[in-house]
Amino acid sequence: MRLMLDAPIVEVTAYPDRALVVRRGSVNVTEAGTHDIVLSGLPQPMARESLRASGRGNARAQLLGVDLSMAYLAQTPDDAVRELEGAIDRLDHELEANDQRNQAIEQQRGWINTLGEQSARALAFGLIRGTAKEDDPTRIFALARAEGERLIGESVEIARKRQRIARDRDALQRELDSAHAAAPDRFAATIRVLAEDAGTLEFDVSYLVFSASWSPRYDARVDTTSGKVRFSQQAQVRQWSGEDWNGVRLAISTARPSAAVSLPDEVPVWYLEQRLPPPAPYAPMRRMAAASSAPTGPLEAPAFAMMAPRTAEETYSNLQTPPADVESAGTAQIFRINGGCDIPSDGQPHIVTLGDDDLPSRLEYVVAPVVAPGAHLRAVTLNATGHALPRGALHIFHSGTAGDEYVGETVLEATAEGAPLKLYLGVNDNMTIKRELVELDTDRANLLQAGARRSTVAYRLTVSNGTGAEQRVVAMDRAPVSKHERIKVKSLEMRPTPTSQSKLDQLTWEFQLKPGEEKRIEWRFLVESPADFDVSGMP
Repeated sequence: MRLMLDAPIVEVTAYPDRALVVRRGSVNVTEAGTHDIVLSGLPQPMARESLRASGRGNARAQLLGVDLSMAYLAQTPDDAVRELEGAIDRLDHELEANDQRNQAIEQQRGWINTLGEQSARALAFGLIRGTAKEDDPTRIFALARAEGERLIGESVEIARKRQRIARDRDALQRELDSAHAAAPDRFAATIRVLAEDAGTLEFDVSYLVFSASWSPRYDARVDTTSGKVRFSQQAQVRQWSGEDWNGVRLAISTARPSAAVSLPDEVPVWYLEQRLPPPAPYAPMRRMAAASSAPTGPLEAPAFAMMAPRTAEETYSNLQTPPADVESAGTAQIFRINGGCDIPSDGQPHIVTLGDDDLPSRLEYVVAPVVAPGAHLRAVTLNATGHALPRGALHIFHSGTAGDEYVGETVLEATAEGAPLKLYLGVNDNMTIKRELVELDTDRANLLQAGARRSTVAYRLTVSNGTGAEQRVVAMDRAPVSKHERIKVKSLEMRPTPTSQSKLDQLTWEFQLKPGEEKRIEWRFLVESPADFDVSGMP
C-alpha cells in the first residue's frame, strides 16, 4: 500500500556551512503488510547521501529502507514563491492592459487629426459659399483642442501608472530571483515498512542541505559610568534551500563537518637532498608534452565523501528553557534556541539571539601613536559567558541616559572561556596625545673610533587628560632593535621607567592621570654604525 506522509520541518541544526533538517509526521496503517510511505516536496539542493529515517508508533513494524527519487513538478510547491509568481503575472497583465489603452488613445488622436483636416476643408468650402457661420471655426477648433488635451492627459497618466507598475514588477522579480526557485522539481523520499498489524506510525526524516549557513555576531553595550559591559551573542542565519523554516526548534552548532580530516599516526619523514637543475628538454619531446597537456575532453569534478549526520534523537535531546542552552559535543558547542524560530528561504541574514551576559570590566585608555593616533578607550574583562566565543563581527555601543550610541564595528577574535576579552570603544578627543622627536644629533667619529657614526635620538610622548575624571592610561611605544651585528643600539635614558619592556624593546607605561593633568614620557638612545653604512629605519 502506498501512503502519503505529511511531515513539516520541526527541527534544524545550523552549521557554519550547512544545516541538518528534521521533518516529523505520522500516518495511519489500516492493515498489515508492506507499505510505501512517501514524503514529497523535499528540496533539490539536499545531499542525497545524508537522508535518514527513523520511526516509532503503536503498531508493530519494521523499517526496511528509504529511497530518494526526483519528482518533476509543473510549478514550485513553495507557497511564497507561487504568490510571487502570481503577483508578477498580475502585474504583467496590467502592463499589457495599459499598453492597449495607450494604443487606443493613439488611434483616437489619429481620428481627431483626420476629423480636423476634413472639418477644415468643409469649413473653407462653407465660407466660400457663404453657408458657414462666423463662429463655426472657433467652435470646431475649441472642440478639437479640448479633445486633444483630454487624450494627452490620459496618455500621461497611463505612462505614469505603467512606470509604477514596472517598478513594482522589477522589485518582485528581484525577490523571486533571490528565492533561488528557478527549478520547481523536488525530491521524494519513499520509506518502506513492514507492518505486522494496524496502527499509527510516526517518522522522523532528516537530511543535510548545503544552501544554509550561520556566522557569529556580537553586540557590546558599555556603561562607562558603572564599568559594566552588556555582552550579547547572536547568530546570523541564512538559508536558500527553497523551503521556509517556520516555527522550528533551531540549534546553532559551531562544528565544521567539512573540517574533520584523518591524520596519520606519524608525521612524514623530512629529507634534505641536493637540488639538481632540470635537464633541457629535447625539441620533439617538448612538442609531445605540449600536445599531451592540451585538454581533450570535459573535466570531471573530484568526488568527496559525505560525513554521516547524527540521528534526530542524538541531536535534539535534553532541551531546556529559554533563551538558549549551550552544551558541548566533542570539540563543538551547540546553542539550542527554545521556542519556534522562523527562517525564510530568502538568502538574507536573520538574527537569532544566543545569550546576554553582564561582564564587569576595567576601563582604560590605550595610547599607541606609532600604531594609530588618539586615545582609544578600552574595556578589559574576562569571557565569563561559560563557553568559547568564535571569531565574528563585534558591534559596539555606548550606553547612556539618552539611549545607546553606536560607536563602530570591529572583529572579535576567537576567545576561550575565561580568557581576557578586550573591547575597543573608540577614540576620545578629550584625551590629547602628542608624540615628537626632540633630539636627533649625528656626529662622525675620528680615526681613533675607526670611522663610526654615532646618532643620539630622543622622543617625547605627552598625554593630557581633559575628560573631567581620573583615567587609567596604557601608553605603548618602542625603541629600535638592531638586525645587523655592526649596528649597535644603546639605551641612554627613560623617564619614567617603563612598566614593562620586552626583549625587542617594546615599551609600555601604565599610570593614572587626574583631571587636567599632563604626563610626559621621554626616552633617549644611541645608535652606532660604520660611517659607510646606510642604516634604514632611522628618523
